[in-house]
Formats: sequence, C-alpha cells, structure tokens
Amino acid sequence: MSPHSKTRVLSFFLLIMLLFVPIAGAASNVTGIEKADPYEAPENTTTENDIFTELSEKTELYNQNFDKVPGILKRLVASEEIAGEVKLDNGEMLYVTLLMRGGKVGEFYRYDTPNDPNSKFGPSIIVETDEKTIRKVFDSEEPLKKTVKAMNEDSLKVETKGFFRSTVLWTLKELYK
Repeated sequence: MSPHSKTRVLSFFLLIMLLFVPIAGAASNVTGIEKADPYEAPENTTTENDIFTELSEKTELYNQNFDKVPGILKRLVASEEIAGEVKLDNGEMLYVTLLMRGGKVGEFYRYDTPNDPNSKFGPSIIVETDEKTIRKVFDSEEPLKKTVKAMNEDSLKVETKGFFRSTVLWTLKELYK
C-alpha cells in the first residue's frame, strides 16, 4: 500500500471514529447521565482577579455560547468528569472539577486536595497547567488555537482515558495547530 493510500485510510478511519463517538458513548454502559441546568458563575466573589472566579465566568460564557463551540470539542467533553490542577503564581495549587453534561458545564467547583472528594468514579480527563498559561489563553483572540498551542508546548497537559477520547483529543490538536 502506498504512503498516500495509508494516509487516506487513516483519515477515513479517524472520520468514522469521530462520527461514531457520540453513538459509542450512548451505547456504552454509562448510566446516570442526566440533563442539568447550565452552570452559572457566583454573583459576589470575595477576591478580585482570582483565577477561580475568572474560570467560573469563562465557564458560564462557554455555556452561553455553546452553539459556537466546535463540534469536535463538544465530542471530547460530552458527558465527562474533568479534573483540573492549576499551579498558581503564588505557588499554591488550585484543584477544580467540571462535570460536563451533553457538552455543557453542569457543575464547576474547587476543593483543597489533589483528589476530588465528591468524585465517585474518578475523572475521565485530567488537565494540568499553570496560571500564566490560563491567562495567555484568556487574553488570546483565538483561545482554542492558543489552548492547542499550549498543549503542543506541554504548558497545558491533557490526559484522557479511553481510546475514543484520546483519538478526539489528537484530532483536535491536529486541526487547531
């Protein structure tokens, strides 16, 4: 088989995988997925310019603009538990969890330990980064491309569990280089 044919076969395979990711998820043994009201950021926060507050606001903005989110990103985060570990500029760690429902954020909260005390099964996606990287993404005109660039430079590490999530993440990184 020529190199060109192999590339075409691989491309076709990836396209098929992406199209069937939602079907595979629906046909799996996952239970307890329910529709939830979208996450809303808290009204009055105690600290100004707090990264958690900014993440909360961006999370709500994401839900409000859900129709503009690329389909591939929606497939990646569909109904997942996403754990985040952020090294803050002051040296402390911020631990957060996003509970996704149908691609939208259903819940977003923080906790004080590396392991989420509310998690029943553990996260299917783990994100590790620092405050500086998050602020670069926030300040970018093209946040998705900036995020992918940070992933490719390893300042934002994303670990996915399972073949389908890994394939979708790989495709996302290739499409938005």
